Amino acid sequence: METFAVTAREGSMSGAAERLGYARSTVTGHIQSLERSLGARLFDRRSPGHPLTMSGVALLEHAENVLDSMERARVAVVEAEGGHKAPLRLGATDSVCAYRLPIFLRMLSRFIPDLKVEVETGPATQLRQQVVGGRPEVVLVNGVWTEDDRGLSDSQLLARQSLWEEETVVVGTYEAAASPQRVLVTGPDCVYRNLTEREILRQLPDAEVLQVGNLEGVKSAALAGLGVGLLPLVAVKPWLSSGHLKELPLYTGAKVITEVVWNLRKCPTDVALHLQRLRLSTPERTA
Repeated sequence: METFAVTAREGSMSGAAERLGYARSTVTGHIQSLERSLGARLFDRRSPGHPLTMSGVALLEHAENVLDSMERARVAVVEAEGGHKAPLRLGATDSVCAYRLPIFLRMLSRFIPDLKVEVETGPATQLRQQVVGGRPEVVLVNGVWTEDDRGLSDSQLLARQSLWEEETVVVGTYEAAASPQRVLVTGPDCVYRNLTEREILRQLPDAEVLQVGNLEGVKSAALAGLGVGLLPLVAVKPWLSSGHLKELPLYTGAKVITEVVWNLRKCPTDVALHLQRLRLSTPERTA
């Protein structure tokens, strides 16, 4: 199930193999085993890029919840065995929580099985300031690289590692995409809201703006035909492949970087060592 979820999000089996640290043949074997157990094809191997089938799209909606429940169960067992350990305080933006946090937590739990994590959310600017003080000790933040970030990278208190480079797309149903009347946006202090206001609204000057909360709200509203919205490609690949959503020819020319930043004095040594091993993953364009 984990291999399936990562493959769907990364957009390819080779990308999943790199992210999980498996051989490509191992990923293929996991997917085939899952398909046999479910009696359904999850990826269309006859089409370029092996997009998700309708069965795969249906499973993806539940896979992350299943994996999160398993992780909570594992932590409960560790605590019951007396494995009490001060939890790692991890800060993350809402958009990172929606699509990248589960993968990140599973990577850490594979490296450090008894690690307990407490997650708190906040805007990227606030989290970057808080990690300097060491509370939280680690943050997952996303944004578009600017010259203003140089001070953070030069700090002797902090270390940082880029993990994902996200391509953004503007999507809507075929009806909404044909004549965009409304642009869906997240709440303030979100990189996708900022990019929409800076790049997309000037291309749709007559469109109405509708705030719908977070990225999940934008995706749900787009699927309901309420308008078009800017989203990370990883969030909508299955729905683009299945034809539920269509990509509009509106571009920002920017890619969103998700990075992990940790306080060198406060972050536990074993966690810091594994964070240093993580590498940038650039998702493939094909589904």
